[in-house]
Amino acid sequence: MQVFSHSKEENGKRSGSKFLIDHLNGVHTKALNHLSPRVSFHANLNITELISVVCWLHDLGKYTSYFQTYLLNPEKAELHLKAHSNLGAHAAFNYFYPSPEMSLMAFYLIKMHHSNLVNIDLVLFPDNSSTRIQEPEIFLKQKSALTSLEELKNKLSRFDESQIELSTPKGLHTLYKKILRKQTSIGHYFITNYLFSLLIEADKLDASDTTSYQSENLPSAAVDDRFGKPVFPDLELHQMSQNQLRNYVRSEVVRTLERKDILDKRIFTLAAPTGIGKTMTSLDFVLKLRANIAREENYLPQIIYGLPFINIIEQSLNEYEKTLGKGKVMGHYQYADIFGKEGEEKNELSDEESSYSQKQMSWDTWQIDVVITSFVQLFETLIGNRNKLLKKFRHFADSIIILDEVQTLAIEKLPIIGAALFYAAKFLNARILIMTATQPKIFELMVRELDIEIDSAKFIPLNILENDEAVFKCFNRTKIIPLLSESIESEGFLKLFEDYWTFGKSCLVVVNKVSRSIEIYEALKQFLEGYPDVALFYLSTNITPIERQLRIKEIKGNLEEKSCILVSTQVVEAGVDLDFDMGFRDLGPVDSIVQVAGRINRENSEARKGSPLYIVDFGDCQKIYGVATNIKARKALGEKEIEEKDYKQMVEAYFDEVSCENMTDFRFSVEVFEAMQNLKYAFPSSSPKKHTTVSDFKIIEESHKGISVFVESPFDSEATEARQAYQSLLLGKLDKATFDKSFKRNFNQRIIAVPNYLDKSIELKKDVKLSDDIFWIQPDDFAFYYDQFTGFKRNNEASNQAISF
Repeated sequence: MQVFSHSKEENGKRSGSKFLIDHLNGVHTKALNHLSPRVSFHANLNITELISVVCWLHDLGKYTSYFQTYLLNPEKAELHLKAHSNLGAHAAFNYFYPSPEMSLMAFYLIKMHHSNLVNIDLVLFPDNSSTRIQEPEIFLKQKSALTSLEELKNKLSRFDESQIELSTPKGLHTLYKKILRKQTSIGHYFITNYLFSLLIEADKLDASDTTSYQSENLPSAAVDDRFGKPVFPDLELHQMSQNQLRNYVRSEVVRTLERKDILDKRIFTLAAPTGIGKTMTSLDFVLKLRANIAREENYLPQIIYGLPFINIIEQSLNEYEKTLGKGKVMGHYQYADIFGKEGEEKNELSDEESSYSQKQMSWDTWQIDVVITSFVQLFETLIGNRNKLLKKFRHFADSIIILDEVQTLAIEKLPIIGAALFYAAKFLNARILIMTATQPKIFELMVRELDIEIDSAKFIPLNILENDEAVFKCFNRTKIIPLLSESIESEGFLKLFEDYWTFGKSCLVVVNKVSRSIEIYEALKQFLEGYPDVALFYLSTNITPIERQLRIKEIKGNLEEKSCILVSTQVVEAGVDLDFDMGFRDLGPVDSIVQVAGRINRENSEARKGSPLYIVDFGDCQKIYGVATNIKARKALGEKEIEEKDYKQMVEAYFDEVSCENMTDFRFSVEVFEAMQNLKYAFPSSSPKKHTTVSDFKIIEESHKGISVFVESPFDSEATEARQAYQSLLLGKLDKATFDKSFKRNFNQRIIAVPNYLDKSIELKKDVKLSDDIFWIQPDDFAFYYDQFTGFKRNNEASNQAISF
């Protein structure tokens, strides 16, 4: 009997598309090829043997007649008997028994390979009694329906039918309590996720016939070739121009590679002022480091560049492609997870019938030498349980990870993020470069809050710009001027603006809440009626991503030609390459204030030296950022002007204050770390949640008071095309691959998140929805719900609401 792993439908008839033994062989070959010889966990596990056996046995259940019927005649399938992970899980357990860790790990990996990871104890001993009662009967039926296994036994010589026996849940759980629970270790988390990633990535790549990429040499002098080797005059630093300082910084950073111990180091930091060229400096450093590793250690690391915001990702992607060439770099990010939350187990028929997109699979599994991705993708893969994301986890092994703008990460999550990065370096042989203009104390907080010892000099962060203090001291582009004697309302700000703004100067106004930004925009619009030559713009998440993108380009053009004023929320703080003459910033985190200062006199014009950023207080800081930030930001800013040369010292003092144990609650980081140590990934949907799990970690917290809205302007034909395509997708008239390729980006770029308590939100929820999760502003109703300048209409938003979308 021919046994298949997958099937296809042609002319209304289903037939096998791949022999099962070929699929098992393909998965085994890919996983073993991807397994790094440089990862290091602990001595009790032979990971090569473990992943080898897991790959051969993960689809053992597909050898049953039940599964073969399901593949070829799905209408005749007995769905409760076609599930195929259970037989292989028990066989792998018995294959390795009595080696307890190998047995338990093999069982868990195979059992979960089509699911999101859940708590290991609930997989070994389900708390659903009906599952435990039904399992023996289903197991025996599946076992009796197995076809000949000779081809599999020829591949796995120590395997035989006697190992296909049911291990009782009680026995599995007892073994778990004796071994894993008594020896909790963060190493268990990393080895589980790494092996799971090897398995599921290889499984998906082989199922879709997607080729694994082969590492290629990248030109180590690519940055030099584009910009020239960094040359600067023999002057004191403070005498250099900004461009000369850029060259000096790049030269000093690259010179670090001359250290004899540079290849021993795993964690690097780069703190430098905004506008100094960190993107190209860091690329120059890692390309040359990569070449050194290839020469001395005989492998080519993948480069993974993580950034917080889409606009910065797109800017960086553009710069990388200009430097390395198109086809060498992949941008991996998305605007929204528009297809809803991923379930614990996908419908296997849709999985088997999928017309896999090889391009999509390559994209989804980072099959390229250089990846630029979002913090959400990177950190929720590193600290996560989702099958969809964990396909990429194995790519952290032997990689060089660059993290930029890390000051945007929530301070209460820094200890667990630091721990994840530290152990990625320790267990997975990753090298990590953390850079920012305002360096938070990631590893210091990890040590203090999680009681983790940095036990080797190779993991002590190395500053690759030794004299960063001197570089910071060279800049006096801006100064921060606190105006915090009293809180003001939006009307009061207009008086301040009149007093401090100079006609002819471009100005940036940044506030903490969308509702406040709209109020300020409307007030300034009236005020500027007497200034027809001054252009007024608005930016926030209240307008669609596509409109934000177009508006930034328009603002850039206006800044070059005439006076321009921009009212914005925090979306403008990091990575937006705009250059204003002055600014106002609502009280907030000091590092965020410094980021806004980086949008003022960005090019270090001598004529604009000491350009002012005025700090005001609308009373929103405490509502958005909490009491600690409000108190410590005021303390750090004080009452006197602060020159740019002193920003670094001010930010460090602020972080010292705000990260004190009595000011910030780090319990979440502690609880997630404990969950990782104990393999507490998530509770199944059938189980009540009892404690924090790995799945609770999110870079961006989901608001339960928000709704997703698709905005279809009557003047936007691309929006209409994308919406129609999405509806066709839901109706099954358009396949997902076509939607993803031709319409997904345009669709996502027209989605915004808004609070659900607004009058307009309540009205919108009465109208036709696009799907369960997405509401729809239709073209005929566009003007009723949406303002062409400020976006979704929020007329009734209460001033005491503490949500900032």
